[in-house]
Amino acid sequence: MEQDELAFLGKGLQMPFQINPSTGKTEMISGAENIEKSINVIMSTKPGERLYHLDFGIDLTPLLFEPADEATLKEIETRIIDGLTQFQPQIIPESVDFKINALEGVVLIDVKFTIRATNTRSNYVYPFYLKEANQD
Repeated sequence: MEQDELAFLGKGLQMPFQINPSTGKTEMISGAENIEKSINVIMSTKPGERLYHLDFGIDLTPLLFEPADEATLKEIETRIIDGLTQFQPQIIPESVDFKINALEGVVLIDVKFTIRATNTRSNYVYPFYLKEANQD
């Protein structure tokens, strides 16, 4: 399907914010790419960071130093599914899987979902870093 045929999936600003030099207009994205970027923004935003939408986002940082046991992973899954259900109405979040790489300090969060308008199943992998890039 061409991008114009998927326009009903929505349109959003390209992030990071960009201006098209030939048109002078802001770059936009649409279709499945817009949904993926939206999921990334929701998962990367902590509640309280958006001035006029203080409840927007999913805060996983309180769980950073919890043991990576079944209870903690279930809490992360619940927060993600609840947050995406609330802030991304174009999808139906279905499940969340984890791949933990303690050596590199990252948890790969694989979110599986269905796009409501097309009934298409998809997934998005979000890297959740357990330590900052400048930490050893």
